[in-house]
Amino acid sequence: MNIDNPKLIKQLESLVDNRQDWLFRFAYIRIGQREDAEDIVQEVLLAAFKKLKEGQQVEELDRYIIRSVSNACRDYLRKNRPQIIAINEAASIPNSNGDKQIHEEFLRISKLLEDIPQEQAEIVRMKCYDNLTFREIAELEEIAELEEIPEATVKSRYRYAIQHIQQRLRKEKSI
Repeated sequence: MNIDNPKLIKQLESLVDNRQDWLFRFAYIRIGQREDAEDIVQEVLLAAFKKLKEGQQVEELDRYIIRSVSNACRDYLRKNRPQIIAINEAASIPNSNGDKQIHEEFLRISKLLEDIPQEQAEIVRMKCYDNLTFREIAELEEIAELEEIPEATVKSRYRYAIQHIQQRLRKEKSI
């Protein structure tokens, strides 16, 4: 195959070198399974490479990859409903030391975000765990099936979500 996009191929290689761990964390926080998150990221990167190698154009490669990983996670969750377990059961899950911390983080986040609307929960994930700006979140409106929304709406949904989480934590603390 003839590579018509050497600049994009180099950009993809750079993205893999610099953001592969971030993309894995992005997928893991959404699905909670290490091997499946690794597979999702690998499949998305491979599909992007094939697309570029075939000469297809990709605008804003970084956003394209993030959106593709998000869509793959959403597809995975549609096919495999996640099992949410109690935090006290998390210790019995066989994980390596490195996986244990991220798995416990996944469980804690899932528990805090389970009672708020999905679009608010996804904005909190993107802001707090993916370190995206409000502007970047607004630009990635396809993530989590959000409609195109202005940056101000992203900020207000984030604020409402944080307020709800704080209320829940205060309520749990008082019990």
